[in-house]
Amino acid sequence: MMRACFFAVVCLAGLLFIVAAPARLPAQSSGDSVGLGILAGAAFPSGGTENIPSSDWEAGFNWGFFVNIPLIYTFHITPSAELYRFGEQNATDLSIAFKFIVPVSAIDIYFGFVPGVTAVLDVVDIHVGLVGGVSFNAVSNLDLFAQAKYKFLFEGDKNIRVLHLNGGVLFKF
Repeated sequence: MMRACFFAVVCLAGLLFIVAAPARLPAQSSGDSVGLGILAGAAFPSGGTENIPSSDWEAGFNWGFFVNIPLIYTFHITPSAELYRFGEQNATDLSIAFKFIVPVSAIDIYFGFVPGVTAVLDVVDIHVGLVGGVSFNAVSNLDLFAQAKYKFLFEGDKNIRVLHLNGGVLFKF
């Protein structure tokens, strides 16, 4: 029950920010278009419970895909799906990143908040985390990026930590 309340509060806060942000910022089009991206890298889970096996910072292959949706020039939302390993088990993350973009010359630096759910075997739990990264435009409609995401997976009374280090491409329409 506590987990569900926490997740509801986090989602509500994110939604309120999205609704209130345009009122505080000047009207400005995003300049970016919606994009589809593919990412790959490594995931480093740490900790475990009776339902999820323990793996202390063992690297596992991580890959996924996402949609980048610019709402305003400096704020994007990014729903994503990622697959990786928890010891001998497969894990799937479904999340949405609320990213703040800082354009610096030829690169964009971004950071944000990432709530979502993680499924390992028949167990589905809530996770929250932080994301940060950099991207740059390689050709007219193709960006390259590198990012790090650190999240907490809430499983019963324990928190499992997972570090994701990824790189990939974003195709803009």
